[in-house]
Amino acid sequence: MLVPMAACGSSSSSSAKGNTGSVSIACSQQEDFCQAMTRAFSKETGIKTTYVRLGAGEVLARLATNPGEFDVWAGGQAENHLLAQDKGWIENYKSSAASNYPASYKDTTGSWTGFYTDSIAFCSSKSELKKKNLKAPTSWNDLLSPALKKSVGMPHPATAGVGYMAMYTQAVLHNGDEQQSVNYFKQLNPNVMQYSKSAATGTEQAGRGEVTVAIALDSDCEKAIQAGYNDLVTSYPKEGTGYEVGAVSVLKNGHNKANAKKFTDWILGTKAQNLYAGVPSFAAPTNPKATIGKNVPNQDKVKKVKWDMRKAADSRDAFIKAFESEVSSSKDAK
Repeated sequence: MLVPMAACGSSSSSSAKGNTGSVSIACSQQEDFCQAMTRAFSKETGIKTTYVRLGAGEVLARLATNPGEFDVWAGGQAENHLLAQDKGWIENYKSSAASNYPASYKDTTGSWTGFYTDSIAFCSSKSELKKKNLKAPTSWNDLLSPALKKSVGMPHPATAGVGYMAMYTQAVLHNGDEQQSVNYFKQLNPNVMQYSKSAATGTEQAGRGEVTVAIALDSDCEKAIQAGYNDLVTSYPKEGTGYEVGAVSVLKNGHNKANAKKFTDWILGTKAQNLYAGVPSFAAPTNPKATIGKNVPNQDKVKKVKWDMRKAADSRDAFIKAFESEVSSSKDAK
């Protein structure tokens, strides 16, 4: 089900700083983030701002079927933006607001620029772990334990970027062997309670004790903890884990190109990046001058695998096809 569009514009400030018109955003961040950032942009600029909350896979599908529906894509892994660029859906734009950003957070062609980052983690229910006499997992292999049968939450790679990130991570850990990655998820399949549409669903399931462990973003797990699921604990695989650079890009078929670039400049600027400290998304801002909020997972302490965004983008279709044919179509699939 598609998330309904929310209007965030402020007609009373429509002339703020001389700005007029509107901008439509495909937002692949958490709902709280989408609301807070679009509201802040609209208030500051006077530009009427609307958004639809969609997973990265859903955005790619909408861009294919509804060209011109959105002016900006904000959020989702950068490799997905590369896929959109491959399809001719992105207009390259190098924002001056990102001039001080590390090279790893922006594409040399200007197809995307990263505005937040976080990592794949294991989000576990302490009480459910205790019932099974288990400790919080610290290895990908820990998730294969028979004690976790039907107790793992896993986002579906076709709809949730984190699901695909987990698959690509396994390939990297196996020296690029994609079949080894598929084999891992075939082994994990009996332990998966449900392949959810989004990664955040898994953290809520763990918080309610419906699963013991969820493969999720560390930022999503922290968000669930701060939302009241105090029984949750975050851990990371010792072998290394995947990470995302959440990107923003200007869409070629958008009808409000100038306002799309203004939004891109704004969200990459220090002022907007500092808003992260007050928005309960718990992803880390990428602007080197931005303030990092309390309880945001320290990305410098996470052991990350070597991440090639071009390879991750190029491998996505084959991985998802293999997942659907060899994993989710099996008799144990959820």
